[in-house]
Amino acid sequence: MGIYVKKRNFAGLRLLLLILVITIVITASYYFVFQENNLNNSNTQLEENINFIQEKDLSVYLKKEDMKEFLTNLEFDQSMKKFIEENPDFILNVLREYQLNQNKLEQEKINKENISSIQNLNLQAHPMYLGEAIGTKVIYEFVDYNCGYCEKYHQELINVMKEDTSVKIVIIQMPILGNFSKDLATIALASSLQGEFKTVHNYLYSSERKSNMEDILADLFLKGVDLQILKKDMDSQEVKDFLSIHKSYVDEFKFTGSPATIIGNQIIPGFIDQSKIIEILEKEFS
Repeated sequence: MGIYVKKRNFAGLRLLLLILVITIVITASYYFVFQENNLNNSNTQLEENINFIQEKDLSVYLKKEDMKEFLTNLEFDQSMKKFIEENPDFILNVLREYQLNQNKLEQEKINKENISSIQNLNLQAHPMYLGEAIGTKVIYEFVDYNCGYCEKYHQELINVMKEDTSVKIVIIQMPILGNFSKDLATIALASSLQGEFKTVHNYLYSSERKSNMEDILADLFLKGVDLQILKKDMDSQEVKDFLSIHKSYVDEFKFTGSPATIIGNQIIPGFIDQSKIIEILEKEFS
């Protein structure tokens, strides 16, 4: 004799059990279905799901023609299957709601980690910067000198500095576009040891910049950079440490493209124009 579930007096209990089992199935299915990143309208979707449940007469899936009879486990399983087949939108809505909640929790965790990382970044010494050393509005710019958008972005930041002299731009090297990018980053870092970082940084983003290393070094010589000291510093442990430190910042914030910017507690991947930069500065430093 099989195990039986009594229907007559415990319909409400079985209804709750049905919903519980469906929820467990949905939770297990989450890891294999639907990877969505949209966090918007989660409350609205939750209300719609609740209304959907309230509107559904779920007990129909537990009923038998003769209410005096008992419902076997097999019949109960078949009823659950029927419910799922006849209500796919309900299942998908619950899945999406679960995914949205998980994404929201994950984003909150990331935001807390990022704020901690930004606070740590603010405590460090950064000798590579544009503007005044005492600048109170600090922008962290992650750069690759071979990035076309970085070159365009450089001019946007220069324009911002012209309007607001309290802005200080800290440059973090992110040479992700090949060996030549790393060579240019090394030159920029090495130039800071002889006090020529601003000169070199601005040149590397100018239309004057040449396409090969020999011509670049020749131009820097004409701009007053001591090439003998520069080449020595490029091979120094201090510059290697700089590269390692800057890479650790890139890895910590999980940047994968340039330019990338940190203004106050805001992390901005990609290019933004002058007006947007000013808007964020006002919000973060007002």
